[in-house]
Amino acid sequence: MWFTREHFALCNTLRARGLEPRFEVGDVVARGFADLGFEEFQVLPGPRLLSLTAGTVTQLPDEHRQHFFWIPAVDEAVSILETQGYTVSSLSREDAREWRLSLVHEAGESVEVIARTLHEVVLRALVRIYSEERQ
Repeated sequence: MWFTREHFALCNTLRARGLEPRFEVGDVVARGFADLGFEEFQVLPGPRLLSLTAGTVTQLPDEHRQHFFWIPAVDEAVSILETQGYTVSSLSREDAREWRLSLVHEAGESVEVIARTLHEVVLRALVRIYSEERQ
């Protein structure tokens, strides 16, 4: 498993708040299974999916896309923040344990997020702005 349960939960929340999954070659998507937890896949040409858990390759029918959510990489998440009008004002490592990310919106609003990993901190920032922007 490449990602933690926290990553899955954050990305699943983003999907619920309107961040549509992307199915471009190389993207990582995941889906939840009631009895198994989450499974992540890398999108291949075709469109096909490579299971990062089992190593199997399967076709991706259009009718199954609704069950997936996207796991944006750190740079992709930052790009989404920027398209929503946010700029990273600071990023620091606190006590060698947590990352602190501060954002400023073009309208002047500030957002601060703390998390254990760099990837998690940008995903938490996305969840914050998607909860504020979409309500």
